[in-house]
Amino acid sequence: MNSTITNIFLSTFILISASVMSQDNAIQKQPFGVESAVSGNLLNPPVSDAFRANIFPNPTFIGKVKMNWPDWAEVTEIHMILASTNQIKVIDVEEGQTHVTASNLQDGVYIVRFMRKNQVLGMRKLKVIG
Repeated sequence: MNSTITNIFLSTFILISASVMSQDNAIQKQPFGVESAVSGNLLNPPVSDAFRANIFPNPTFIGKVKMNWPDWAEVTEIHMILASTNQIKVIDVEEGQTHVTASNLQDGVYIVRFMRKNQVLGMRKLKVIG
């Protein structure tokens, strides 16, 4: 009898805690060290559908990639976040420039954010395989 009651309480606790953890509007810490209200995918915040950046080759086996974007985008910085360590490599983009090359990249998965001042224009995923 005691073990049955214990099992019921334990099962109820697991169900309640699982439903609380799965709510979409919970405050969660993103892998980039930024806290925000989450509704949807952490790695894909709402960005302009018109912005399209290309990263090639992707995946890369040599630790070097070329990135380009539309000239109207006025990209000022590119943030390359290594997902496993949250290290950020910032590439400054000169005014009017529409492409850059990134080299000496460590193996892993990168989240690449294309920025105009403090606004995220778009994001892409990059895989570096050694």
